[in-house]
Amino acid sequence: MKPDQTTRLTWLGSILLALGIWLLAMVLQEHENQNTYRKQQLAQATLQLEHLTQRIQQLSQAGQTATELLVSTNNRSAHGSFEHYAPYVLGSSDAFDFVALIDRISPVQRQAMEEQQSLSIREFQGGQLGNASTRAMYFVTTLQHPEDGKALPSRLDLGAEPAVYSTLVQASASGQPVIARIRAGNLQRMAIFFSPKAKSQAIMVMFGLNSDALLARLNKDTPPALQLRLRLLLNSNPGVVMVDSHPGKPVSALPLLSATRIIGGQRLNFEFSPLNDSNEPEYQHLPLSLGMLLALGILIMGGHYYNRNSLREIQRQNSALSLLQESNQALRQQYSQQQQHIKPLHDSEERHRSVLHGAADGMLLLSEQGEVLDVNPAAAALIGQPRESLLQLPAGALISELHCRNGLRFEQHAAPLLGMPFEAMLICDQSFMLQVELSLSLIRPQQSAPLYLVVCRNIAARKEREAALIRLKDSLAEQVETQNRQLTALLDASPMAMAYIVDRQFKQVNKAFLELFAREESTTVDHSTRLIYDSDEHFLRTGRLIYPMLHEGQVTQNTLRLQRGDGSSLWVNMYGRAVKPDTPGLGSVWLYQDISTQRNTEEALRQARDLAEETSRAKTEFLANMSHELRTPLHAILGFAEMGEARSHGGDGNKIAHCFERIHNSGSRLLSLLNDLLDLAKMEVGKMDYQFSRSDLEQVVREAVEDLRGQAGKCHVTLVQLPAPARLMADMDPFRIGQVVRNLLANAIKFSPSGSRVEIGFNLTPGQPALLHVSVRDHGPGVPQGEQERIFDKFIQSSLTKTGAGGTGLGLAISREIINAHQGVISVRDAVDGGAIFSFTLPQTHHVLHKES
Repeated sequence: MKPDQTTRLTWLGSILLALGIWLLAMVLQEHENQNTYRKQQLAQATLQLEHLTQRIQQLSQAGQTATELLVSTNNRSAHGSFEHYAPYVLGSSDAFDFVALIDRISPVQRQAMEEQQSLSIREFQGGQLGNASTRAMYFVTTLQHPEDGKALPSRLDLGAEPAVYSTLVQASASGQPVIARIRAGNLQRMAIFFSPKAKSQAIMVMFGLNSDALLARLNKDTPPALQLRLRLLLNSNPGVVMVDSHPGKPVSALPLLSATRIIGGQRLNFEFSPLNDSNEPEYQHLPLSLGMLLALGILIMGGHYYNRNSLREIQRQNSALSLLQESNQALRQQYSQQQQHIKPLHDSEERHRSVLHGAADGMLLLSEQGEVLDVNPAAAALIGQPRESLLQLPAGALISELHCRNGLRFEQHAAPLLGMPFEAMLICDQSFMLQVELSLSLIRPQQSAPLYLVVCRNIAARKEREAALIRLKDSLAEQVETQNRQLTALLDASPMAMAYIVDRQFKQVNKAFLELFAREESTTVDHSTRLIYDSDEHFLRTGRLIYPMLHEGQVTQNTLRLQRGDGSSLWVNMYGRAVKPDTPGLGSVWLYQDISTQRNTEEALRQARDLAEETSRAKTEFLANMSHELRTPLHAILGFAEMGEARSHGGDGNKIAHCFERIHNSGSRLLSLLNDLLDLAKMEVGKMDYQFSRSDLEQVVREAVEDLRGQAGKCHVTLVQLPAPARLMADMDPFRIGQVVRNLLANAIKFSPSGSRVEIGFNLTPGQPALLHVSVRDHGPGVPQGEQERIFDKFIQSSLTKTGAGGTGLGLAISREIINAHQGVISVRDAVDGGAIFSFTLPQTHHVLHKES
């Protein structure tokens, strides 16, 4: 190869080498620009992270304060406080778009609620609303505001989803607010749950979080190149995305910044990714540079074929070039190592500077000894002094709560305050004290001493709002108390018994109610309505009858027999109406009208009617029997009188004697009936005469037996008088006692079967005075158990003896009046082997031994 060709090749190689070096420099410059761009994005993400953390903490504090107000029970139920304050709470914050009251209900409480109120707990199953499955605890929505088209279904169990259920159980146990994403059919919402701290209640409050309001400041006034995408996830369940500022965009594999913060009782993951991230490779010019170098190598290798004589020179130049490349590579590695050491420090410095100077809250950076190293403009404005005058001051000179006492080092004094916001007084210019909320954090850089970051937030305005809210709450409570007193006075002045009932428990009753049911207020209010019912079955049956009508908005009216506190019963007309039919938890109002007097009057009239009907029926039977009894002997007297008259001309003396005997018997029978009627009339007007004397009872009975022995013989009945244990002398009217014995024997003979016996027995019971007993036992049909007392009433006969055998139903009634006049007792009982035993008892000594009515 000629020398000019060698020169040209050398020049061409030099130009190509210079071009490759220039391209490599461009690649390195672009890499440096991208590093700067990433640093700016990271600083912006750090600033947004602190802002969102503060924003969520503020919402947690505001929600906890609102929860205490919503479940307060100043002279009202928790449900009443919720409905009263819910509109005000939602109007005070744009980040909350709805609020709901959640009841924690056990399976036992669920069963009682479904039985008493006919209400069921529901959940979504396959997109359809149905009855909730069995679980250890239910979190049921009872009230919510506003009740619009996006409202949750009533009595929906939020614990149907396992993730939400575990979150709510955690919140119930810890009492800390938690965030969860709830699903109700096709509707999804992010909500934050609070438990009241004022007192232990089985109640939680759920606030819906407005994602747009929460992300209002994200990418605000930020250049498009630095705009970020935020994804908020739960640390316990990374698969659930709580908030996504750009849900339609694909998720980058590696976020720009990923941080974890503890909010309330949860760990939340914040992921920030560049919104306009370029997909262009960082070393896009590297292939071109490599191609140039490859072309240079090809040209050099081609020159080898054209000039073999200059191969040694070219090899020497290649060796020199290799040494230069190795040296260049070593320089690059040293540069990269230096960049790796410098980058963390530079990033940390930029991050601290961006956070300090760009935050809206005041921030102080303290050394390990508690001295002020840096102050952002917001903190200097709060204190009212320039930044330079605050540097190197001890933290205790600005914040009294950070002043070290008892010889403690600053790190020992600050350890209990780390991670938990607390209120303190900030010492400002001219000794002015400003109430602030502080958050103390410990920062541990890898290559420097630990630092403390103090975030100051002015809460004077918030305190004023809280004070105003407390004053408003007190004013509303006073108004409610006044209205309650007015309502109580109105109820107490009402003559009608009134009660306010919630979940079948008395919540308020007036004086008329307590007087009507004879109860005390302490044993009635907050007790079950079961206490005014006479049985559990009556209580449950009434609930099943009236509560479905109440839930439909109807006014129920029922007439019931209820129970007073002293155990007595009363009849009432009961009127009731639900306060709000679609919300059974608000209860119902009831009026009770006493109608016991009316019912008693109706019952007395009914009994009087029954008695009159019974008396009329008995008299009708008496008249029928009496007409028969009177007509039969009269017919016999007339018939035999005619026969006697006809036969008296024939001279048949025996037949005439028989006819007159029948006439005599029929007349005697008729006389006996008339005597019974006369005795009955005398007894009814109190004119019955008695001739008391000392007489032998056994002799009186024997005379009556002998008088009726002929009648017994005609009926083929044997009269057997058993001997007395002793002589039975008593003060009595022998004629009237004989009348009693004859009535008992006549009945025994009349209803005894042919061939049977009638036994008359005696007994003596010693005492002062001694008692004489006489019994008449027959073998007839007996007397039913339910009629053994009634047969001694006038005109009454036993149902077993109404066989057409005759009788007026007066004999036993007259016998009882006679025995009562002798201060004795007459009764009947069934014999063991059949028949009846009629017996009477007389005292041996009578108080009055003369005529007595």
